[in-house]
Amino acid sequence: EIRDGGAYILLLRLPRVRRIQIGALGDLRFEPGWYLYAGSALRGLDARIARHRRIRKRLHWHIDYLRRACTEVVALPIRSSRRDECSVADAISRLYHRGPTGFGASDCDCVAHLFQADDNPLHHRSFHDLLQAYRMRAPE
Repeated sequence: EIRDGGAYILLLRLPRVRRIQIGALGDLRFEPGWYLYAGSALRGLDARIARHRRIRKRLHWHIDYLRRACTEVVALPIRSSRRDECSVADAISRLYHRGPTGFGASDCDCVAHLFQADDNPLHHRSFHDLLQAYRMRAPE
């Protein structure tokens, strides 16, 4: 689809151990490495991704707090009219370690929408396969 809505995966690199106050979740310890965040914007996907790339902004979502400490951000949109955010998070959970309970999942039944990898997921075939499965649906 080409519409300006859907889900996205943010890849964020945290260069060193950090303790970060994450809104109502509290003060959390984050190990160095790469973090994968599954989010959505059924309208205004491009604007949401642009917001996540910025460091300076009003802190609203859990990911905003972590974003401030990260040195690299890669945004991977998944354009769709479907609500795929939780499905994407579930698929990521099969490849990577789950982040703090409740992170990014305050409005759904998921355990978390944040995951951690030791190295860049873009260097792994399994991650590319996951992304491709959501970006290019098989014909029905």
